[in-house]
Amino acid sequence: MSLWFKLAARNLRSGLRGFWILLACLTMGVAAIAMIGALASSVTRGISEQGQQLLGGDLEFALTQRQASPSELAFLQQQGTLSQTVTLRAMAQGGGASNLVELKAFDSSYPLFGHMELSQGTMPISPTEAVVEPLLLSRLNVKLGDTIKLGKSDFKITGVIANEPDRIAGGFVLGPRVLILQQSLSATGLIQPGSLASYNYRIKLSGSADLSKAKAVLDVAKTKFPEAGWRARATDKAAQGADEFVGKLASYLTLVSVAALVVGGAGIANAVSAFVSRRQSSLAILKSLGASNTDAIAISLIEILMVSFLGLVLALGLGAATPVVVKYLFGSVIPLPLSLHFDAKPLVLAAVLGLLVTVAFALWPLARVTSIKGAEVFRVHSTSRQNLPPWPIIMVSLVLLCLASGICIWAFEDTRVTAYFIGGLAFAYLGLWAVSSGLVYLATLLPKPKNFILKQALTSIYRPGAASRSVIMALGLGLGLFVTLALTDQTISREIRSNLPERAPAFFFADVQGTEYDKFREVLSAQRGVTAIENAPMLRGRFSKIRDIPADQYVAKGDGAWALHGERGLTFSDEVPKGSTLVSGAWWPKDYAGAPQVSLADDVAKGLGIKLGDKVTINVVGRDVEATVTSTRNLNWRSLGINFVLVFNRSALEAAPHTEMVTAQMEGGDEGKVLNAVAAQFPSVTSVRVKDALQTVGDLLAKMLGAVRAANVLALLTGILVLAGALAAGLSARSYEAVVLKTYGATRGQLLACFVVEYMVLGGVAALFGIIAGNLASWFMAKYALEMSFQFSFANAALTALLAMFATVATGLIVTYRALSAKPSFYLRND
Repeated sequence: MSLWFKLAARNLRSGLRGFWILLACLTMGVAAIAMIGALASSVTRGISEQGQQLLGGDLEFALTQRQASPSELAFLQQQGTLSQTVTLRAMAQGGGASNLVELKAFDSSYPLFGHMELSQGTMPISPTEAVVEPLLLSRLNVKLGDTIKLGKSDFKITGVIANEPDRIAGGFVLGPRVLILQQSLSATGLIQPGSLASYNYRIKLSGSADLSKAKAVLDVAKTKFPEAGWRARATDKAAQGADEFVGKLASYLTLVSVAALVVGGAGIANAVSAFVSRRQSSLAILKSLGASNTDAIAISLIEILMVSFLGLVLALGLGAATPVVVKYLFGSVIPLPLSLHFDAKPLVLAAVLGLLVTVAFALWPLARVTSIKGAEVFRVHSTSRQNLPPWPIIMVSLVLLCLASGICIWAFEDTRVTAYFIGGLAFAYLGLWAVSSGLVYLATLLPKPKNFILKQALTSIYRPGAASRSVIMALGLGLGLFVTLALTDQTISREIRSNLPERAPAFFFADVQGTEYDKFREVLSAQRGVTAIENAPMLRGRFSKIRDIPADQYVAKGDGAWALHGERGLTFSDEVPKGSTLVSGAWWPKDYAGAPQVSLADDVAKGLGIKLGDKVTINVVGRDVEATVTSTRNLNWRSLGINFVLVFNRSALEAAPHTEMVTAQMEGGDEGKVLNAVAAQFPSVTSVRVKDALQTVGDLLAKMLGAVRAANVLALLTGILVLAGALAAGLSARSYEAVVLKTYGATRGQLLACFVVEYMVLGGVAALFGIIAGNLASWFMAKYALEMSFQFSFANAALTALLAMFATVATGLIVTYRALSAKPSFYLRND
């Protein structure tokens, strides 16, 4: 073995010539995995390290629609320093306009951890002062010192918020933040029975506090107040929605990067193939001196691994530096905390995957060493046939790829999606191999055209040493990923923006008091353009038990687990709600007054494994309501109408404090004037314009898709790089062919035309595969992951075909241009 390393190191004295494609493919793939993993780890650790500041305390107990009872409040106060905030959505009026805001009322202890940062002004010190986010200033066309109206009260803007320490703990927001003193809240009139206000109690534990102590308090609270219905969490769940989102996005981006690495594996194989051709003479000499096939393969593999080690070091260095670079360049605009604590796990994962893929793809072309004879030292071009490698090498390569797949499935949270992704990747590779082999075989069967250019282009596809298979393999997978993402992006965008129902509501109005509903409807109906108004009583509740199992211990086996997290909107009705259709069971009779019954959304019932006759317990306004599931419904979420996962019989909840949810449709008219009219007469009513809500969701998706597109571009660039490597590997043979043809009278223009036609055929085949595979993958994602309708895009298919043609022809001509300038003397003298 020492001799192997000695000879491999001696071979590398000539430099890295011929290894740049291998280095680039390996470095790009491993660096992408390392960078994404390191950044996700930095965010996760940052959330953990700043959990107290992000949560606003060591513990948080949140209640909706009610304050803590005296006994609950006394228990919370016994644990340490207590801070209470109230958050709700409200309408802010000022500058002749109205805008939805996220209102927070805070007490004198706020914040327990961290600091409120203002870009201008000072924090409120009187009940008539407020601080706001800059976005509200622009939307209402107001400035520091101006007055805005919240509910029934006027507030002077005394400061502009730069950073709110616990903002991320609040979750998804629809409007800019406004902060006021807690004693100011009652005068606004915004808090009414049934109002969707959240009462958040944050605790700074007495003495030395750690996560174990906080969780012990949570256990005591759960035992002492089993029916409280509060959402209790410690610092490890400070940004549960954010860290889950980051984790899932990072997993997806890492999978795309793994695909780029696997695409790069083809480039590694091409580079190794070129390496074997380049070292043909020296390998033949080794064999002539008595070296075995094992010796020759081992020396070559060690040399390749030495070069690969350089690529791995560079890639891991980029990965390790990513959190630092991102924090210092973009830390001020990223809403998530970034930790600079070094985490080796994502780097080790990237290195292991890179090493496994490198060896797996390098062994196959290295097997050609076994067919090199001693006589090859006297020839410029090898005469050995390129058969399949020996079975032991094939098995080792497959085992290494299976091991890499197993590591991915083990390392990523969603094993099902990961397994599907890797299965699709393997299927795509097999499909590309079959398509490329079929093209080569078909080219041998076709009659030879009389036209020289067409004839030469056709025979170049199946000539010995042709790069046809490598070119199609290189481009096909990258194009398939490109089409998949492009169509998925189009599906989501169409579903959110373009595929709205013709009769979608223009507004949602929440917190309409039952006693004011008739007057509210009268005012709304009088507004120009309002054509239809619908309403439904609304409460908030959360699953407490399913059958006899507490909701926090219930293991959901399907896709309905989301319903167990947080609170759900619910209602009561004597009739099947409009827009819902019964799937199973029967609706209760009108004026039914027996034991509580409930109807569930059918997809949630299936996802949670709930059947007709099962008992579910829902905590509503601090009281557990046990009801029997008597029916399931299909909900038309795309109608954007009033839909509820849970619908109770009227007598079960009618006595509970509740408000009315109202929707209004419009044809013509001015939505801004309607918004202002409602806000002026009903200041406690929260108005949500559907267009604004969709824009918020669309902006969030655009940011997510932007990151995914960047990863997909990486895969496509890797494919083009592999394409260049595939063509470079056969450059010597292509130069020899060009010399022979020019010797027989072919012009440079004719040879150039031959190359263009050949590359157009290969690019067209790769594009066809990419279009078919991408459409199938996008259809699968739309149907089973997104549950949206899929639609084929001809424009997308045409763009993909043109992109493939351009990439193949341009790269091919750039790489093989040297063949057109090859001097005949060298090849003719040495042949």
